[in-house]
Amino acid sequence: MGFYRSLGGSMGPYGALDRGYGRRRRGPAPHPPSLPPPPSSGPAPIADVFVTSRTDFRAQLRRCQRLLGAGGGSAMGRPTTELRLHGLGLAVPRTINLALQLQAAAHGALWLHASTSSVEEEEEEEEGGAHRGRHNSAIHIRVCREAPCA
Repeated sequence: MGFYRSLGGSMGPYGALDRGYGRRRRGPAPHPPSLPPPPSSGPAPIADVFVTSRTDFRAQLRRCQRLLGAGGGSAMGRPTTELRLHGLGLAVPRTINLALQLQAAAHGALWLHASTSSVEEEEEEEEGGAHRGRHNSAIHIRVCREAPCA
């Protein structure tokens, strides 16, 4: 060990000669810290929320309220102006309830625009291996701050 110390370093954890690379540096930082880019004046952020029947309803409600709240939802720090709720199959009533709870908590300041659709899902039969399609209902609710939910 004395030989390595005479060279101005010590043995590192992997047997390599450590010459103080972990020592604290004095003086200014090599590059000044960069500032985050200013918020763009582009389109307002929109968040998609996929509602399931397995997730706790209160957790989904808090998440949506956080996304719609001040400073929530967007990467640029701006509040989300539109929230899209998507529900499929058994989650359709829960999606409707979630949208109505959001509107009630906002004292009518949110506008709702609902549309329904059906999604074709393929099922594989056990015996022949043939695919059979079946339709599942879906709902899409847009929750907006502005009056015309366009």
